[in-house]
Amino acid sequence: MMHLSRHTVRQGWPPYVGSAVAMSLGVTLIFLTVNLLRAVDATSSRAGLARDVKTQLGDLATLFGMMSSVSMFMALFVVASTFGFVVASRSRELGLLRLVGATPRQVRRLVLGESLVVAVLSAAIGCGLGLLSTPGMLWLLDRRGITPVLLGTPSPWTAILVAVPTGMTVALVGAWRASRRAARISPMAALLESSVVRRRVSVGQLVVGVLCLGSSATAVALSSQLDPLFALVASILVPEVAVIGLVCFGSVLFPLLAGWLAAPFVRRDVAARLARDQVRTAARTTASTAAPILAIAAIAGAMILSISFTADWTTALDREQLRAQIVIETGGTAAPVKVVAADPDVAVVDQRAITTARWGPEHEPTPVEGIDPSAAAAGRGLTAAEGDLDTLAHGGAAVSESFVSDAGVHRGDRLVLHFGAETVRLRVGAIVKDAPDLHEDVMVPLGVLHRHARHVASDTTFVTLREGADSASVRARLASTLRQSQVLRSPDWIDVVDARNRKMNEIGLWVLLGPSGVYAGIGVVNTILMGALQRRRELDALRLVGATRSQVRRMALWEAGLVGTAALLVGGLVTGVLGWMVRHAIAQDVASAGFTIPWTAMVSIVVTALSLVLAAGLTGSLVNGRRGTPV
Repeated sequence: MMHLSRHTVRQGWPPYVGSAVAMSLGVTLIFLTVNLLRAVDATSSRAGLARDVKTQLGDLATLFGMMSSVSMFMALFVVASTFGFVVASRSRELGLLRLVGATPRQVRRLVLGESLVVAVLSAAIGCGLGLLSTPGMLWLLDRRGITPVLLGTPSPWTAILVAVPTGMTVALVGAWRASRRAARISPMAALLESSVVRRRVSVGQLVVGVLCLGSSATAVALSSQLDPLFALVASILVPEVAVIGLVCFGSVLFPLLAGWLAAPFVRRDVAARLARDQVRTAARTTASTAAPILAIAAIAGAMILSISFTADWTTALDREQLRAQIVIETGGTAAPVKVVAADPDVAVVDQRAITTARWGPEHEPTPVEGIDPSAAAAGRGLTAAEGDLDTLAHGGAAVSESFVSDAGVHRGDRLVLHFGAETVRLRVGAIVKDAPDLHEDVMVPLGVLHRHARHVASDTTFVTLREGADSASVRARLASTLRQSQVLRSPDWIDVVDARNRKMNEIGLWVLLGPSGVYAGIGVVNTILMGALQRRRELDALRLVGATRSQVRRMALWEAGLVGTAALLVGGLVTGVLGWMVRHAIAQDVASAGFTIPWTAMVSIVVTALSLVLAAGLTGSLVNGRRGTPV
């Protein structure tokens, strides 16, 4: 059967070109992700790197790990869609095999064998593309300021060993469902000139779809009980689950929705009527085209909206808790505390002191801050939600509410921190309210930090004034004394930090969604072109009964626009629901939090997706139109 599969691919290669393109680019995406992780790991092991550089590289490793999961999800969706499309377009050929005696099992093995042949060739091409594009990707990350140093190009063998089997597994998983569908093709399909695909959901799709949508609905229903950070994590994971559930019902959902969208136009334009009939009857083609659009729209939209709301949350926490009237930013060097405290109008000087320690069984690096509890309470509004801050004055430790949720550390537990070769054991005596911009998640006594840490960063100082002091005069005096520092009003400092955080969020989203978004866009264009090129007989029939070239082109544009709009509407619904979930969780924590919707990014997703599908639809119709007058 494998010999027959190779022969089929070699002799009838055109239907497999789209699948090979999708598969090759999927392997390239996985190859790049693994190489980026290896480059970060190799660079982190260099001697002489500063502490903040190593911290940024650790954050990048986490970001690239998340990127790998998004890449894998998109690759599975696009590859599965293209393989399913190929099987649907070969129903007469597979029906002929059944007619001459092939069993359903043999047909299934044939399709899986063809998929394996395409996967092997595509994996080789994808690894080659990944090898060529890695240096350019590393250079681009450095130019965009995403990496603190230029990452070195790693050895490609790890990426090859990961990308090839992973890509082939994705291809075979995507082809598995298509092979089951192929095995059910009747021998009568060989005698049919055309067929209408029944819009129905299999039992397996029904079970998976109900489970996925049910679990997503449960997460949304429990949003009022979620911690804001848990809601943020859910907004990253739930879209994938919801998309899987919706795609299980895609053969019913998208044709129906696209038909409704076309209803106002069918009496005004015959091309719109033809397009409506096509998207409603070619259910599998419609679902295959809509799936990657839905996936990237839902995932990207939910991430963009949720991260924007999270920035609103942290800014609201800053405004709610910060009590100091003046904040001094030194850009890496410690401000002279004695000079600041010598001003007669200054009551309390609270300077941040941060280092990195290793914690947990795997000795994971985590930022640790030394705290003077009385100064932090006066300047930053540091408040214990549980326990007593005095524990920091008596050799204990404090952790944030988010750290309790993430690490499972509670009041009374012993915290073991490794500062280089030294180990410090502290008992957690207080749980403090979250304020990511005002303090770290792990806090220790200031004296403990200075005794055990080799490198301490002190670049932010909070200044609390005496009652009745003129803030503008104090700022002017401090600015003249500390000429190399920024002396800001507290509201201005919060605005600066908010803008900085949003800029970093944009960079993170670019890393997370950029490669996957490009791949999804190519997958959408690929699927539409495959569909257009395999409908030549149908389009010839339309021309024979009197349709003009202009009408055929408009029909292609209507089809692409209807399917793309339907997918974007469903993706927008997922985005809106998950955005509401995060917003509701934040409102339960801080009622005064803002509500910033990044309209530019959201509109860009819609415009880009619609532009791609319309351009692909028009290109397919133009290619078919070059064949001349049908006879």
